[in-house]
Order: sequence, then C-alpha cells, then structure tokens
Amino acid sequence: MVSLSLEKFKVLQSEGSQLIDSRPTNDFASSFIPNSVNASLNGSYEYMASCTFDKEKHLVVICDAGREGESILRLESEGFKDISTFNFDLWNGNMHSINRVKAKEAHNFVDIMKDVSNAEDWEVLHVKGVKSFPLVGIITDYTSINENDVLYCGNGHKSMAAASFLKNKGINVKDIIGGLSAMLVDAPELEI
Repeated sequence: MVSLSLEKFKVLQSEGSQLIDSRPTNDFASSFIPNSVNASLNGSYEYMASCTFDKEKHLVVICDAGREGESILRLESEGFKDISTFNFDLWNGNMHSINRVKAKEAHNFVDIMKDVSNAEDWEVLHVKGVKSFPLVGIITDYTSINENDVLYCGNGHKSMAAASFLKNKGINVKDIIGGLSAMLVDAPELEI
C-alpha cells in the first residue's frame, strides 16, 4: 500500500477530509496532526471509526509505516469503501497534543470525570459518582462535555477518541492514561 504524498495529504486536509489516526493512544496523545481523531488499532478500532466517521465519505487513515494494510482491511470489514493512507512520519507541519492524567492522580478529578465507555460496560464497572457519556452519544451531541473535563473508559482508547474528536470541536479535555484498568491498580482509594 502506497501512502499519500505529503502534498496530496495537505490538500485533502485543507478540504476537510475525514482523518483517522490508527496509532497507539500514547503516541497520538503526545503529537498528532490537527483535525485527526484517534482510533487505535490496539483498541475497539472498528467501533470507534464507525461511531465517528461517515462510511460514505472519503477517509484518510494516518498510520505508522507497515500498518496500512491492517488499518484499511479492518475498516473495509465495517463498510468503509473510499480509504487512503498517510504515513505519519511524512508529516512536517503543526502538531497538537492531548493533556493526560495519571491513574494514580484520578481521585483529584472525580467531580469532573466523565465515563465514555459503552453504557453496558458502565453498568458493570465505573467510578462511583461518575456518570455515563458513551462515545457514540458524544459524537452526536457533545454539549454535555465541558472544557477541562476528564474522560476515561475501560483502557483509554475510547476516551482518547472522544478527547481528539472534542479537540476538533474546540473543547479541550483530558483523559486518564490506561482508563479504568489502570485506576483499579493505581488508584485504590477510588470507589469502583
């Protein structure tokens, strides 16, 4: 699979093409291309892509070299048809980042936490007192999310997708590194 050239990618970006970044959440959080949304191959990639993007429109997958085939194949299995790839290493422009909270510090943010897991997962396990705001709902109506809210989910993949989607809407939020799984280990004082 041949990556788009930097020039072609910049044209598509300036035209408002849908941009999905399939790199791991930690890599994405530290530096990503503006207007892209993270849906890590290591998480619920297909689900996050389907929640966030229109399958009928062109989609550019930003990925690490060597991950193009997997990125495309998994999206095609969900009904995406018009897909191209861009190797992240070719980017030479402005970068964005997402602020993150360590799981061991999560107890400091309970009053502004939002759980973006699926509603079914939230019913099984969540931080006591934290309400459910599933990713799919945030995509359709993000008015209940506030600047500086702290998002989490089971492992941090959906919360990074939500955080990057919201950043594109001008709302800066944080996510908890490793999500609920990390809080279970590193934040024993939380009621889960």
